[in-house]
Amino acid sequence: MNGQLLPVIFVTLILVLYLIYHFLRKANPEPGSRRIYSDLSSSGKIIVSNRYRISGKPDMIMRKGRYLVPFEYKSTDADRPRSGHLLQMAAYFLILEENFPELRVDHGVLEYRRKKFRIENSRELRDQLLKTVHKMRGSNLNGKRNHNNPGKCFRCSFKDSCLQNLITAKR
Repeated sequence: MNGQLLPVIFVTLILVLYLIYHFLRKANPEPGSRRIYSDLSSSGKIIVSNRYRISGKPDMIMRKGRYLVPFEYKSTDADRPRSGHLLQMAAYFLILEENFPELRVDHGVLEYRRKKFRIENSRELRDQLLKTVHKMRGSNLNGKRNHNNPGKCFRCSFKDSCLQNLITAKR
């Protein structure tokens, strides 16, 4: 009996240690910095840019000296940053620059399940975001849902007003 129980205890211990490591890594992902905002375990407030008329809720913002670093965690895998996630990070850059003009935002961190990317706050990324926002504002906002995943609808900030919501939509 004890011989059969040992592997179960070992696997459980490894799982617990992994979960502790994963939690601690997200708790302070930038050595020497401190967390000034988090939307990971509680509902963080929406941060707004009045100048660009955009808003967002980064998963975490760390401050290190005169620098802010936004973090965004994704529950999927990716070999490279996805374009929509890059634009999301670009929006965080603009929002943070407006709300914290005395601080610098030179990069952010986009972390997928198994891979982490440092995203530079570049002129090209900013221009791409502003072009996309301009295009969206010019559309008739009658877009079509581009997925069939109820989980995406569940996490979407537009779920209450979306006519194509897979959670509340009549099928």
